[in-house]
Amino acid sequence: MAIKTKALLDKVNRRGPYGVDTGDLGFTGTPGAVFVPRDAPSPAPVVGFAHDWTKGPRDYTDTLKHLASWGFVVVAPATDRSPRPNHQHFADHLSAAIEDVLQARLGRGTVRADPRRIGLAGHGLGGGVCALLASQRTDIGAVAMAFPTETVPAAADRAITIDAPALLLSASGGVHAEDARALHLAWRGPIVHRRLEKAIETGLVEGAPLVKYVGLADPDRRTQRAVRPLLAGYLLSTLADDATYSAFAYPETKLKGTVGVTDAMLEEEDDDLVAGAPPLLKLAKSFTGS
Repeated sequence: MAIKTKALLDKVNRRGPYGVDTGDLGFTGTPGAVFVPRDAPSPAPVVGFAHDWTKGPRDYTDTLKHLASWGFVVVAPATDRSPRPNHQHFADHLSAAIEDVLQARLGRGTVRADPRRIGLAGHGLGGGVCALLASQRTDIGAVAMAFPTETVPAAADRAITIDAPALLLSASGGVHAEDARALHLAWRGPIVHRRLEKAIETGLVEGAPLVKYVGLADPDRRTQRAVRPLLAGYLLSTLADDATYSAFAYPETKLKGTVGVTDAMLEEEDDDLVAGAPPLLKLAKSFTGS
């Protein structure tokens, strides 16, 4: 594949060609925000974004503006932010917000969201919620999950029914590596899994320096700079159908700072874990067949 991936990565690491108008999602009856690419071709592909546990759209403002600047209408509800959210309700709220935005004129009244090009993106808990929603809707064109965590009902159990293509981002040494592994192995559609070598799973959350010190967030600009171009490039290829960025949708494409994860790698890592485990864990593994 004669594609200069470094040049592509550098390109989507910068803001896209469109200015961004930010609006209040409250007109739909759902709290949150909508980010609209100014003067973009209409109708524009729409991305529903699901936040992590106890977070909200304002914790991802720069990331969501980054996606919108590349031509996506980004819908980000600010619901289910309590310490004990109902994950299925969160998925339902995200779906309802997308539907409401599809009916509206956005930004300065010149942009509509395209009902034929609907994607999902989420971080942490929101990544798992995206899987729940993608298992319920047949019109999802692409799903992007950054450092997903488990949900109730289990996102991996739902993943076996999903045909939409997916991007899965995990972190080397991350505490939620097993959640990402389960989603990868269960996902029925084509999946691109990239493991970021120097990322922090909670680092996509922006700002919040005080919250960081009580363990609820760990903002990390290096993680943000690594994740944003991967999300934008993948969605441009799969959802916007822009062949310029097709390299982002190929699992074998080598991108700086990431490792492409395959089924074989995950199975080998599991074998290594069992080989080094205490005898009792090995016995349990042999009975479960996992």
